[in-house]
Amino acid sequence: MFVIQEESTGINVRSYWPSVVASGAMLLATDALSIERTLGSYMLSACDLSKYQLAEFAYLQGSAELLLRFAKTYDAKASQLLNSRVYNTSMQRKVTELRNMILSEDFIAMCKNLTDVERTDLTLKWADDVQLFILTIDELRGSFILPSILQVDISIVCKICVQTP
Repeated sequence: MFVIQEESTGINVRSYWPSVVASGAMLLATDALSIERTLGSYMLSACDLSKYQLAEFAYLQGSAELLLRFAKTYDAKASQLLNSRVYNTSMQRKVTELRNMILSEDFIAMCKNLTDVERTDLTLKWADDVQLFILTIDELRGSFILPSILQVDISIVCKICVQTP
């Protein structure tokens, strides 16, 4: 059974190269977003940030944004999907607003003035909003980009089934 599946599934690299590249960029973007989510959650809960942590947070944000922009530029389908389901959505606006808040000059003072409950709520809001962002990108990649790359060749399946005793 696995042999049949392995031989019948081909990666159409030549004709689908833009989708292969876009898929990789989207995967790397979600990796960067996951680390950004964790670091942001720590930053919101601790309210005691070093310049290194702020730089790392900004670096991760920039990496994720550039990788998604690269996927958009390289593949028309990824561009259409990201434009319709990620960019200029309330989900993106919420994440951007929270990112800007964390990177603002007065963040530490504002954060220290929050009650424990307010800080916890803000941390959970950040984590939930970024997680939705990550899951949306993953869903687009898994449901639309990857299936266009991986295609089962039915003729090979039928040929192998006929040859199998």
